[in-house]
Amino acid sequence: MEEGNERDVHLFSNQITALQYLRKENTEVNEVLYGGGARGGKSYLGCIWQISRRMSMAGSVGLIGREELTKLKDTTIITFFEVLKDMNALHFFHYNAQTLTAICANGSIIFFRELKYIPSDPEFDRFGSYAITDLFIDEAQQVSAKAISVLKGRFSVLRGKNPDGSQWHTIPKALYTCNPKRNWIYSDFILPYKNDTLRNDRKFIKSLPIDNPYTDKSYIENLLKADKVTVQRLYYGNFEYDDDPSALCDYDAISDIFTNDFVTGGDKRISADLAMKGRDKFIVGLWNGLEVNIKIDKPLSDGKGIESDLKNLMIEESVPRSKTIVDADGMGAYLESYLNGIKEFHGGALPFNKDYFNLKSECGFKLAEVINKRQIKIICNKEQKQRIIEEIGVLKQYDIDNDTSKKRIISKEEMKQLLQHSPDYLDMLIMGMYFDIKPVSRGIRRMSYKI
Repeated sequence: MEEGNERDVHLFSNQITALQYLRKENTEVNEVLYGGGARGGKSYLGCIWQISRRMSMAGSVGLIGREELTKLKDTTIITFFEVLKDMNALHFFHYNAQTLTAICANGSIIFFRELKYIPSDPEFDRFGSYAITDLFIDEAQQVSAKAISVLKGRFSVLRGKNPDGSQWHTIPKALYTCNPKRNWIYSDFILPYKNDTLRNDRKFIKSLPIDNPYTDKSYIENLLKADKVTVQRLYYGNFEYDDDPSALCDYDAISDIFTNDFVTGGDKRISADLAMKGRDKFIVGLWNGLEVNIKIDKPLSDGKGIESDLKNLMIEESVPRSKTIVDADGMGAYLESYLNGIKEFHGGALPFNKDYFNLKSECGFKLAEVINKRQIKIICNKEQKQRIIEEIGVLKQYDIDNDTSKKRIISKEEMKQLLQHSPDYLDMLIMGMYFDIKPVSRGIRRMSYKI
């Protein structure tokens, strides 16, 4: 808590550590990720930080956000009032339920805002006019990285004057609380933390149920009786596990694709996700049955270079053009005119199986099938491995609750929102499934006629 506003509240060591990093006097740390497990005191921490900041920094502006408005009202805002009561500070704030704002007696303000991704506002322009001092995102694993990025660009109220004449100044500060999820919080915080490469201006504080001395023992006992994924995520705070029911691939199966040494070879083929300079990545996989080797991985490519690389690989590996498939929704249509005979992959084309929404969805479900059955092996380097794991993690079913519609995977734009980059390796793997779902030609049939 900010100095001068101590109250009789019960905090435990992890929360105190986080608050030390979040103090305005700390000029080194901008962002703190806190959590990992259930009942780790996440929402309470965020609310006490926001309240103490507003009370000690007259005219400052905080924003408390969560993905869905309903959950923001039913959970975070309820906790906010619990904290105000514990701090004996209810009389300091006036809450307006219509505008979702809490105004402090000294003129500081807290906005409560829904941060849901809306297709009609992909750039989150609705937050463009805000001017804020700090930011608390509750259950940040549910919020788009784009929304976070836009809000971080709104830090501008960074100094002011208190009623007693004292001046205050702070650097931009953001607190994200979370449960495990393999998205931007994993790539931006958890993985660098594990590799000891986390930026100096970022901190991760893991907080689990057993770290909170106020967690009821019966809650922990009941949690340990849950399914394996729930226990790994909410008791151990294991970020390798994802609870999203729309995810098509089991995490353990995804991990195994790099060590499935029993996968034997078969017909050679090539699948390529194409990209021109400055746009995504140029990724080419060489398939030997269901063993795929990442042969080309380039961030910058021109049309001539792509043509040359693919042609040389087909010659070197004796792969016929009819067994080479490229993304035709981008520059693949251009490429086919130079490499006559290669297959063009149109993700929006009709599927072979009418149970699926389109060809890409059919291939995506097929990829998930061979991954979950441990029928595929991928050969790649360490950096590629981590990104492939992340990208397969966003292979999700669209509208999972609708059991009457055709099977469909989420769009590439949705995947980009989750990853904050293009799913280039995943696209290459999905295209590689084309040869496995395409009906096998039986050749020319002999016809007989009775005269």
